[in-house]
This record gives sequence, C-alpha cells and structure tokens, in this order.
Amino acid sequence: MLFQEGVEEFLLDCRVRNLSKRTIETYQSQIRVFSSYIFSEFELDKLEEIKKPHVKSFILSMKEERSANYINQILKALRTFYKYLFTEEYIDRNFMLDIQYLKSEKRLINTFNDQEVAAMISFYNHTGFVNQRNRLIIEIMTDCGLRAEEVRCLSNDNFKGTYFQLMGKGRKERVVPISQYLQLSIKKYQKTKRGYFNNLRNYREIDNYLIVSKSGKKITNNVLLEKIVKDAANGIGVRDEVKRRSCHSLRHYFAQKLLKSGVNLYTISRLLGHSNIKTTQTYLNSLSDADILENTKVTPLKRLLREGKM
Repeated sequence: MLFQEGVEEFLLDCRVRNLSKRTIETYQSQIRVFSSYIFSEFELDKLEEIKKPHVKSFILSMKEERSANYINQILKALRTFYKYLFTEEYIDRNFMLDIQYLKSEKRLINTFNDQEVAAMISFYNHTGFVNQRNRLIIEIMTDCGLRAEEVRCLSNDNFKGTYFQLMGKGRKERVVPISQYLQLSIKKYQKTKRGYFNNLRNYREIDNYLIVSKSGKKITNNVLLEKIVKDAANGIGVRDEVKRRSCHSLRHYFAQKLLKSGVNLYTISRLLGHSNIKTTQTYLNSLSDADILENTKVTPLKRLLREGKM
C-alpha cells in the first residue's frame, strides 16, 4: 500500500469521526513533513518499506533546525496515524510505540498582569458598535478563559444569563460561569449591536452569533481577534517580557488568576476545556516563587488552628 493512500484513508476516517477541520488539517500538514523527508532522503513511498530507523533519521535531521516541541507535534500525529494503520491491519506492528518523544525545555510564559488587562479593556473604552465589540472580546477572554475560536463561535443561544454553555475543542460541551460585570457588558453590547444594524441605510440580517463583523456576519477566523488583543497590548505599553501578546495570553492570565484565588487545578482544567490536566499545568509554570508563597499563606496546620481543631 502506498504511504499516501494510507494517509488519505486516515484523513477520511478523521472526517467520519467528525474531528474538527483544524485538527484534520494539522494531521495532514504534519504527516506531510515526514513523508516529504522519507521520499527525498530514501525514495520510499510504500508503507511496508518505512521502518523505525527511518523515523529516527527523520528526528535527527529535524533536530538540527527545529525545536523539540515542534518535532514532538509531528511524532504525535504519526503515532495517531500509525495507530489507525495497525487497527485496520495495514501494518503488522506499530513501531511508532517504540519512538520516544524528545525532552523539551519547560518555557516560562510571561503573561499580562492585572493593571495591563484592565488597561487593555479600557483601550476600547469608546462608544460605537466596533469599540464595544472589541472591548467585549477582551472581557470574555479575561472572565471566561475561552479560546479565540470559541469566542467567535459563541451563538446568542450559548449565553444563558449567568453562564455560557458551549461546544469547545474536541466537540466537548462545557459550562463556564460569567461575572455580573460581564453579564451587564453583554447586555449593553447587544443593545448597541441592534441599534447599529437597525440604523444602517440598507437593512442587514445579523447572523445568530454574539460576536459579528461590521456586516453582521460570523467572523470566519481568528485573525481579527488576535489583532484586537495585540493592538490593545501594544497601545497600552505592555511590559517587554510579555513576548506573546495574543488571545492565548489572556487564557493564561485567566488560569493563573484562578489559581492565585484558590481555585483547584482540576476545576481550572474543566473551565479551560482541557482533556488532560497536564496541559493545564503548563499554563501555570510561570508562577513566581512570590506567587507560590502568597498562595500558601494558610498552611494545613494554620487552617486546623483557624477551624478550632487543634
């Protein structure tokens, strides 16, 4: 069987299993990196010809220019692909199980502080539909920790008054509570949005999404949302050590803020929509020693004393 035929069948199976378009495209591009190397270096295009030493050669080649995290993402895609091939009995043995992930450096992620987030929200503190929409996007990410894609895919029906009920990554449904402040912001924005479109010279039907474009349509990708956050961060002069001025940085801020407030790691993981708590842990690696000491002011013995049990 040709390697490419196996890939096409695997991607078809992904579509049948209703994986997201983004996940399927990621699998396709990452497997392509591997197959391009195998063909150019060894001129191999059949599944049965590719063995474990070829994968090791690929890893060594990639290490010269690419990070361990990047290589591990490709290995993860290949593991999923070869698991499918083994299940469908296209191969006799899944040698990808013998390939270990590379050790990667634990990067500390510096994110926004309280003053910067407040200033970023105020950056769009003007009247009008666009400014209120941009402000609300940052408020939702700050208050709920939603992914950029989840924010732009929020329908009006997802807003349940005191919480959002949404379908997140991996098509997993979850509930995320929202503050009274955000509830009020949403209601103000919805009033402005109705007025904006009702006053247009040519009436436009609005798509049933909370966040829409100036034409009333669903925003189709994350580019606009990333620009809104980056413009606000640059506009208010975020610290130089915050290299990643993105929607995801607000998600990190949300997670760290909850942990500092005493919320347990499992609950934070559920709110973020993570399927693995280890993913949540990476969000919290950049907490400083001072943060840790602040969060543990009440030790187990001190708590027992406070509760009168000693």
